[in-house]
Amino acid sequence: MLSNIFFIIILSTTIAAIPAAIWAYLFLKETSISKFHLIMLFIIGILTAPTLLGIQYLWQIYPTFNLGMLIETKIEQINIMYATLFILFGAMEEIIKHLAVRIIDKRTLAITTINNALRLSILAALGFSFAENIYYLYQLWGSLSVGEMTGVFIFRSGFTTCAHMIFSGIFGYYFGISKFAIDITKQQRVSGKTDLSTRIIAKLFATPIPHAHREKTILKGLLIAVLMHATYNFLLQFNVMIPVMLFVVLGYLFLRYLLNKKTGHLVLLTDVSVKKKSMLAKKDEDIIIELIGTWFEDKKYADVAYVCGRLLERDPDNNVVKLFKEKALDKIQDRNMYKKISNKISPEDKSIITKYL
Repeated sequence: MLSNIFFIIILSTTIAAIPAAIWAYLFLKETSISKFHLIMLFIIGILTAPTLLGIQYLWQIYPTFNLGMLIETKIEQINIMYATLFILFGAMEEIIKHLAVRIIDKRTLAITTINNALRLSILAALGFSFAENIYYLYQLWGSLSVGEMTGVFIFRSGFTTCAHMIFSGIFGYYFGISKFAIDITKQQRVSGKTDLSTRIIAKLFATPIPHAHREKTILKGLLIAVLMHATYNFLLQFNVMIPVMLFVVLGYLFLRYLLNKKTGHLVLLTDVSVKKKSMLAKKDEDIIIELIGTWFEDKKYADVAYVCGRLLERDPDNNVVKLFKEKALDKIQDRNMYKKISNKISPEDKSIITKYL
């Protein structure tokens, strides 16, 4: 009996490892994060699934704290009840997976780019999904035919696993943005952007603007991930398969889009001790950056990319300029835009550039 159980666990683990390895290769083959840290995060991600099961087990022992039962008994309208349940469990899953990323980042400072945060979040989700797939395969073993088991495996490997990566990856993307709140808020200020919600948060909690921006960005990422997670589970609950598949495919394409954004590759965390001194006077540099901000708001993205490139030759560690440049390049769709940049700058603007550069 024990040998049979052990065999099923080993077989379920082996089968579940196949999609995990494929997805990991597709999303992590280009990362510069050390393999040791990736393995550690994957292991912690695996542990998040039994942690969630442990919480539900404690709810059974202490029903007073059983939030799921509370929702089921207090909400009579079936659709609202399911939606609320899915939001609750979606939030629990995303927060637990996100904690795995925070543990690794706190100990290793692995997140130096937005893409690092996104990829680490994807890996945590892969660990969670890997453990979840083992559990489902073990539970269903022997109760379904080979064809039915194959269908379950394909769907969970392709769509459910990908869905977990999408939700956590988007949360990770916003967490990555929050890590660079100081530089981002500087860039926004130069652009003349006023983020009313950030200012309200800063005012209410008497906190600096960058800190308010950081917390707001993390909360935004969590809300998007939870709502997407709840929507997926809601559609799945009512067996609406075509919208489920379309939902996952679009989410996957959006995840690839985020990974391809140039701002996602930008390293903003720099060691102050090795930071290079600017070759321009601060007053002159401030004037140029204000000009860049004006051009960016006027959607002169080619001009911005060109001037930022020149300015970074004189001040290579200016994070605000780096942000302007990469955001401008993200806005430009033509991959051969560099051939057009020089021709797109007006003679009047060229005279301003020449004066300072």
